[in-house]
Amino acid sequence: MKVFISWSGTQSKKLGEAIRDWLPGVIQSVTPYFTPADIEKGTRWSAEIAKELEGSQIGIICVTRDNLHSDWILFEAGALSKSLAQSHVCPILFGITNTDLAGPLKQFQTTQFEKSDFHKLISIINSRLSENKLPPKTLDVVFEKWWPDLEVKINEILAETDEPTEPIRSDRELLEELLQLQRTAARRQAVSRPGIPSGAFIDLLSAYIALHDQQTSEDGTYQDTLDLLKEMHKPIQFILNKYPSEVPALRDLIDKFSSLNYTVYSETQEEEEDSPF
Repeated sequence: MKVFISWSGTQSKKLGEAIRDWLPGVIQSVTPYFTPADIEKGTRWSAEIAKELEGSQIGIICVTRDNLHSDWILFEAGALSKSLAQSHVCPILFGITNTDLAGPLKQFQTTQFEKSDFHKLISIINSRLSENKLPPKTLDVVFEKWWPDLEVKINEILAETDEPTEPIRSDRELLEELLQLQRTAARRQAVSRPGIPSGAFIDLLSAYIALHDQQTSEDGTYQDTLDLLKEMHKPIQFILNKYPSEVPALRDLIDKFSSLNYTVYSETQEEEEDSPF
């Protein structure tokens, strides 16, 4: 299985090379493809790169502080997302966090370069191998053996560059993004929530109150009570249809509710039905 490794910039290239060399030692059935040059904006892909992308099942993007806004990284991320399922495009964050991301990269499930998160990424890659995938326990053992080598190499590469002290994104930018996310979530919730006409509630409450008044005044027969319950049936059924349930116990109750006939069934009637005369 081919794994496409995308990078941009000197540090990102070294990180990508380290992953390219390390990955086949953990999963022998994986063949990484590492783009040979940092192609600048406006340069057309070579036929070789396009062919490798088409034949890949996983795309890894090496994201660093320096290439967060690289045109090439964003271009390749878009190309990968068109060729692969979104869950198979995996940006790896080196020295940055999810809050530092902006733009197209935020749509993907990222991997922080730390042991547990990176293990999840390797498990995803392994799961794509079908009959060639390693058993989970075997993968765990192999990962434990090879992880220290990669961790040391990656940390050496990251240590070559002085850590900047200023934040990547300002507090104002983060706050504006948070507010935008909240507004988007509120709009989606409003759109997804099915509306219930006020008439359904009016019919339901009117029948409920009438039933209450009938019982408190001790008026009416059993059938009168059932008739009022029957008036409630339609609006209740309407509301239940608006909010279908996947819970088996509730589904059973809804089915029983739907089959109610609202007819008095007396013991005398039962005896008459059983009588042969």
